[in-house]
Amino acid sequence: VTERSASPSGCVPSPPSSPAPPLLVEGAALWQGAMAERVRLSLPSGQRTSHRLAWGDLQLGSAGNLGSLEWSVVVLDELTIDLEVSVQLSGQAAAGGAAAGGAAGGEGGADAPGLVLLQEVARGRTFRGTFDPAEDARLGGGDGMSAENDGVAGSRVEAVIFDFNNAFSWWTDKEVELVCLRVRPGGPPASMVPPLRLLQPLAPLPRSICSARGAFECGVAPGLATLPPRGAWEASLSDREEVLRFASSVDEWLAAAEARRPAEGSAAAVAGGALLQEVLERVVALRGLCKEASAKVAEVPARTAVGQNGSNLLPLTAELLAAQDDRTSGAVIDCLSGDPLFDELARRELSDIVARDTEDGEKLAEGVAQAVEKGVLPADLVPPTYEQIDVMGKTADQVAQEIIAALPKQGGCVLILVGLSGTGKGTTVDKMKQKLPNAATWSNGNCFRALTLLAATYCAQQGHEGFDAACLTPENLADWADMLEFVSFDGTFDIRIRGLGLDVRLSEVANTLLKEPRVSKNIPAVAKETQGEVVKFAGEAVRKMGEAGTVVLLEGREQTLNFIPSPYRFCLTMSDTTVIGARRAAQRIAAAAAPRAAAGEDAAAAVRAALAEVAGAGR
Repeated sequence: VTERSASPSGCVPSPPSSPAPPLLVEGAALWQGAMAERVRLSLPSGQRTSHRLAWGDLQLGSAGNLGSLEWSVVVLDELTIDLEVSVQLSGQAAAGGAAAGGAAGGEGGADAPGLVLLQEVARGRTFRGTFDPAEDARLGGGDGMSAENDGVAGSRVEAVIFDFNNAFSWWTDKEVELVCLRVRPGGPPASMVPPLRLLQPLAPLPRSICSARGAFECGVAPGLATLPPRGAWEASLSDREEVLRFASSVDEWLAAAEARRPAEGSAAAVAGGALLQEVLERVVALRGLCKEASAKVAEVPARTAVGQNGSNLLPLTAELLAAQDDRTSGAVIDCLSGDPLFDELARRELSDIVARDTEDGEKLAEGVAQAVEKGVLPADLVPPTYEQIDVMGKTADQVAQEIIAALPKQGGCVLILVGLSGTGKGTTVDKMKQKLPNAATWSNGNCFRALTLLAATYCAQQGHEGFDAACLTPENLADWADMLEFVSFDGTFDIRIRGLGLDVRLSEVANTLLKEPRVSKNIPAVAKETQGEVVKFAGEAVRKMGEAGTVVLLEGREQTLNFIPSPYRFCLTMSDTTVIGARRAAQRIAAAAAPRAAAGEDAAAAVRAALAEVAGAGR
């Protein structure tokens, strides 16, 4: 397991590539199996960075190429980022791969590096993905394998690029942890020889049980169901559960055997006589016992443990650590309950969360006061009331269901969700999106991008060399805000930018004009001056979406969301605030423990090792 971290100074619009991690080599032998790497990056507000994962080992050439890759990204504190994942190709393969993927990099023609998009830009809190060149049709793998690829699609891959973007956030820095599981197949490296045809299994050999007279022949052995191998989940079962699951498997085996019983009146049935009848009766009796046990298995709840905060927990396994969700945090907290080192880490995390929330709140309050002074936001706003929901001892599913029960049964609405960081706002919103087919989230990031595009266009038209913050006057900001319109195009809402010679939809320029350096690097400066304008625009936009039948989900800070009209307001609280710090600590520990457990280490041992690692790094 290797680990690296990236400092904030590495977060620039066009960041340098990260060096390739060392591969484990003993003498001249290749490491085989899986190797995990954990990278932690700090993304300042308004910035972006990338991480380059080299596909091969320079010392070993193409023989050192990976077989496949699995990755998991977690944004700490339940915040969100934009992530794009692509694969970099080289040489002749780059030209073909870029054409297949729809994106080419560089300007040097066919010999320049090319990019194939693995994951389009998406915003979220957690991301997971896999990449196997041998099975990827875009690279000539799987059904797309061709002779010109020499049968080894992976030989064309140079690196996998993770592009992290925090440009939409104008105040909040983000901490991101990337876990990569690099898998190399066992055995010697690929020999560039096409794979041999698969051998077809032979028919079962005949088997007979003969009496002295040779009258009883059973024929071929029945195709009985085989029991699955014992997995990690079985080790965590109670004795009663294990016995019941065994009985269920025996019932399946007996059912397969009973289906091959000799037909009534056949020579085999006559030869079997009373002995065969007794065997069948015992099979029926035993299956009856197994069915009774199987019914009891269904009554065993999936959640078998209860944490200190009263919530049901799943057994701690490598699969649960890889999930990186609220169930993972609960299981980690329960595993480390009473550990002094964990308690100390949780206190530090809580202190950091409160300090950061206070700082962000003060910055937002300054922006709101500025907007009130300009007359953009009303000065006489009466703070709205929020329904308090104590999330202590509840899962994110339970919290989401409690909120949904208070919403209108039909039609759309605007839902406002606030609360201290760590109370589960982001996770709750994700659960609600899964449960409500007409739900959608709103982000102010696109509004800030649109206003920054107009500001940059204005500076260019005025003859300024680059961006000039002096142009951000109240008069100009008011004019530019009027150039934004939230309208429905063929049933889909979009932001129309019309002014200063522009007339485009935001969705049309999201990956072109709005990603130009003149826009991305100046978003923080524009956002600092346009909080009021964006909040006002957002209030009108979500009202239109709600009236059109959409349940609009907004989560954030009260300082700005107080100005969004809606009767459906909820504040997530935690009666025991120490649990907030414990959740944040558990998230960091789970991210560090996941690659250890995936590589075969016991899940509980991996969690305790990760605790020592994370707690020591913060001292």
